[in-house]
Amino acid sequence: MTRPRLAIAGTGYIADYHARAVATAGGELVAAVNHRAQSLDALGERYGFRRRYLDLDHLIADGEVDALIVATPNALHAEQTVRALEAGLPVLLEKPMAMTVAESRAIAAAERPDAKVMLAHCLRFDPQVRWIRDLVRDGTLGRPVHTTAHAIHAGFGPEGWFADPALAGGGAMMDLAVHAIDLSRFLLGDPQPVSVTARCGTHYRDLPVDDTAILMIVWDNGVTSGVEAGWWHPHAPGPTGSIRVSGTDAYAQTFPGMLVRPEAEPERVAAFPAELTEPALQHRYDEQMRAFLETVAGQDEPAPDSADGITSMEIIEAAYASSASGETVHFGRGQ
Repeated sequence: MTRPRLAIAGTGYIADYHARAVATAGGELVAAVNHRAQSLDALGERYGFRRRYLDLDHLIADGEVDALIVATPNALHAEQTVRALEAGLPVLLEKPMAMTVAESRAIAAAERPDAKVMLAHCLRFDPQVRWIRDLVRDGTLGRPVHTTAHAIHAGFGPEGWFADPALAGGGAMMDLAVHAIDLSRFLLGDPQPVSVTARCGTHYRDLPVDDTAILMIVWDNGVTSGVEAGWWHPHAPGPTGSIRVSGTDAYAQTFPGMLVRPEAEPERVAAFPAELTEPALQHRYDEQMRAFLETVAGQDEPAPDSADGITSMEIIEAAYASSASGETVHFGRGQ
């Protein structure tokens, strides 16, 4: 069977994770796009492809690509993804889906039966996350009551376009809270938000975007979710993507994987590491890529899909609005 040929738009830090995942999942990275020739050439040399483009139009015109990974600054997501979809290319789209809900809906409107979007929410593919999702599904925890997800960088934060409002659309909220929001939905069976209360701020660095985002989300299944995200914080209660779930019968958490039942000793999952190692981080991307290539081959539907991305963006927009007004934002959905 011919290996699927992939191209990537964006050649920054995250591109290496995607490039390694393509090879592990059985695909072939054949081309990349970036307006910065030096970064473009460096990625090409590391992974051995010669097709290097300064703009997406030339890549699309040359053809011989089966799918596109979009890993560029947020401001480029909508334009590049829509162009790829219109050219018949399925897209693995880095989070957040776009800069706004309106842009996210424009992406979804451009999908076609043979060219759909899968959102790159790699936390859904973490083994510890899948373990907790199974505990929720099989009733081990009883009825879920509350979740808390953390996405905090302790003592560090990104530079460059991540802190540029024109390119990123926001700070830690767009970069990290989006992960924790999607993770919370995933564990709970992808419910819809009823309301969001949030506070965002810039406390740890002199930045034009937020370095702290705290959210409380009420879902239409009655569960509440707390989300904490940030850069440059003095402490992180766990690696990005750590989550805790309290149910009526038991409690479970990741990093370290632990199940706690009333009047019983906590059960540690020995196979799960307490820290997120580099191989474990890469594993998330490898499994995500395998799932994406199955959609490219027509063997499965994208998950998470464009609808999931739109929901995350709705929550983010509501969170910024709540923080600005000091009020809870309601979506008009009943519980």
